[in-house]
Amino acid sequence: MSAGQLLNHPGRRQSPRFHIRSIPSTRAWFALVLLLLLVCGWPAPDAAAQAQGPLYIVEAGDTLSAIARTFGVSVEDLAAANGITDPSTIFPGQQLVIPGYPGVSGVLQTQEVAYGDTLRSAAIRQGVRQQTLARLNRVVNPNWLYVGQPLIVPEQGDAPPALPQSIGAWAAEGQGMLELAAAHGLNAWDLQTQNHLGYRLWSIPAERLFLPGGELATQALPTGVERVTLKPLPVAQGHTLEMQLELSRTLWVEGSLGERKLQPVSIAEGQLLALQGIHALAPPGLEDLVIRLFDVSGGPLLDQFSQPLPIRSGDYGSEALRVPAETLDPANTGPEDALIESLVNQTRPEKLWEGVFQFPTTYFEAFPSLFGTRRSYNGSDYSYYHTGLDLYGSTQTQVLAPARGVVVYAGFLTVRGNVTYIDHGWGVFSGFLHQSQLLVNPGDTVTPGQVIGYVGGTGRVTGPHLHWEVWVGGVPVDPREWTVTVFP
Repeated sequence: MSAGQLLNHPGRRQSPRFHIRSIPSTRAWFALVLLLLLVCGWPAPDAAAQAQGPLYIVEAGDTLSAIARTFGVSVEDLAAANGITDPSTIFPGQQLVIPGYPGVSGVLQTQEVAYGDTLRSAAIRQGVRQQTLARLNRVVNPNWLYVGQPLIVPEQGDAPPALPQSIGAWAAEGQGMLELAAAHGLNAWDLQTQNHLGYRLWSIPAERLFLPGGELATQALPTGVERVTLKPLPVAQGHTLEMQLELSRTLWVEGSLGERKLQPVSIAEGQLLALQGIHALAPPGLEDLVIRLFDVSGGPLLDQFSQPLPIRSGDYGSEALRVPAETLDPANTGPEDALIESLVNQTRPEKLWEGVFQFPTTYFEAFPSLFGTRRSYNGSDYSYYHTGLDLYGSTQTQVLAPARGVVVYAGFLTVRGNVTYIDHGWGVFSGFLHQSQLLVNPGDTVTPGQVIGYVGGTGRVTGPHLHWEVWVGGVPVDPREWTVTVFP
């Protein structure tokens, strides 16, 4: 029986609702939808609706390929997640979904790693899983973040809010997680959870762990150290690093930057300061900055923390000079260098200077030679460098004290000629070489602008001038930095 026959079957009442002519055709429906789209406009694709993940805000100079490399995704996946057909069309301020990070949300921001930050402490502080931070920043070693490193973090974390915590001591050699938890009266599961350790039952010797209880710990610094502030970052060859420590209890603190021992001094209750020059020939790269804690000087080590600090090039030039051969003879240079090092490696506990240093002569518009210049003497290679700043002058030009201090040396040396060295306190010294006359003696206290001698041409020189040095923590630094920067 056909459909038409069924609809017209005798004895059945036909209803208009089921009449085939009352249903619009498929073509009619398509035409109606198309008309509505033309009138109302085609809906624009929503990148956030196409894919889930954290958002990155495009900055000036960004390219799609550079963004993809930063987050370890392919350009194709990044374009597909955001409905981008032409990579050149991205613009500053645009929000891009970063694919490949399920469960991570929020706008991605960049924070600089501070001294005391580890991947674990940053994760707990941000409420983000440690594995997420490691992936976002492509970190291979979670215990090795350098100071000033840009760390990408989501604005809204993917981990539960961190509980109040404090920093624990090191895990002992061979100590398991159960033993470590029991030693501190803690639940092993809580210890693992709060430190983002998963189901790991072992601990790593010298590993720093957060212990539940106490105030919220924002960094992995040892107990008793509230904050470590470093500036400038990054520090360059031939410049001065300033480190300040805030302590919550009385501690004896020692430190080192690479092989150079730091000399912290007390500047206020619970505050220590160390000023350290960066050698002009220090290799650019990362150098470990270590702080060590003791109850008293000479006591057993309580705790320590180490983190790499970036050192950048000073971008110094070079020059070749001809000088008397005897001024290059190790028999002369060796004892002189040892004498000066013995002077400038002392740390007077009082700060004697105020504000910036003055130039030691009245003429400082131009300089015969700058600090840090790589030097060749008498055809040698460029293994030497200029340890000070040269200023023009004649034997009638006065040498002036740049700041208050105590004279620790005044005399003649074969290489340096007639020299004066002044101790300004806190490990800061200044030296004045090649003078024709010396007007002060060891033990004298000098004031800014006081005449201490006259410019000359004694020692290793090619003509009369003043060679001015500033030493910080036993290392020569660029004196010009001290004429424009107030330390601390």
